[in-house]
Amino acid sequence: MKKIAPMERNYSLLNHNSFGFDVIAKYFVEISTLQELHELIKDDVFRKSNKLIMSGGSNLLFRNCFFDGFVIFPNIKNYETMEEDDKHVIIRCNGGELWKDFVDMAVSKNLYGIENLSDIPGKVGAAPVQNIGAYGSEIKDYIFQVHTINIINGKEYIFSNKDCRFSYRNSIFKQDSYKHYLIYAVDFILHKRGILNLDYGNIRNYLAQKGINNIGLKDVSLAVKDIRSSKLPEVGKIGSVGSFFKNPIIEKEKLDHLKSLYPDMPSYPEKNHCVKVPAGWLIDKSGWLGYRENHVGVWDKQALVLVHYGGGTPQEILDLMKKIQDSVFEKFNLEIQPEVNIV
Repeated sequence: MKKIAPMERNYSLLNHNSFGFDVIAKYFVEISTLQELHELIKDDVFRKSNKLIMSGGSNLLFRNCFFDGFVIFPNIKNYETMEEDDKHVIIRCNGGELWKDFVDMAVSKNLYGIENLSDIPGKVGAAPVQNIGAYGSEIKDYIFQVHTINIINGKEYIFSNKDCRFSYRNSIFKQDSYKHYLIYAVDFILHKRGILNLDYGNIRNYLAQKGINNIGLKDVSLAVKDIRSSKLPEVGKIGSVGSFFKNPIIEKEKLDHLKSLYPDMPSYPEKNHCVKVPAGWLIDKSGWLGYRENHVGVWDKQALVLVHYGGGTPQEILDLMKKIQDSVFEKFNLEIQPEVNIV
């Protein structure tokens, strides 16, 4: 017997995007099994429609208030241990699991690697697309392989870590020719022993202030959670996608010039004689921290975060984004690009 997921028409995505815009999708379907997905791909309406794979919606901005096409919401859950030895564990996690829950599970089992990525919103299936990162860690360093289905032809493909072509907040899945690959599971390789990453952001200072000397995985995870919550809007209360802009990566020579003008400009070393400059610092120094215009603004605790206070439209965020980009370029001669996926 065929198992077909129910199809919704003119469906509100208000509760499916963390910006909180009431975007209407012409068609919407939630997928909870691979069988449902394979049956959907055979559907004539689906085959003829524009398609958007939508995960947790925590890194997504629609250009308009109507999406003329098919939104697929994969919600396949569960995880299991695939391989294990005395040093490593490979865990397959389905894409519908919440990322923060997966990290909490790993920390509870004393598995090293992703503790600095605690409390990032969204689902596991979206993590490879964005190559999510925070506090000196990136998910690319812990992905073994990615399991996908091509929603055009229904074929299943496995991408190795190398196949994914990971870079800073980027992967092959963000390219137009690969956006029709739905990620239904990810294999992560985690470690039974490791070195804690304490040198990015305020983690080390936070732990010192708390008087924590014998630092463990749970301490780092809790520190990251507290630091994040002190800087970011509460999910579900004020619309945002967390960090809106990427940190620009520039050549060391350009940094030296900028530091002659702005001695307090922070930076972090990158490969090939390059450095990463915090976009939040650039935006703050350009005078945007706490700015508000009608229904949208810049969060007053972290300039990297654009917020929607309710009742606005996606265009208001897009207009604010452009104003900030122009302002930063005028002051620093640096371009900042959005981290958020704009569709």
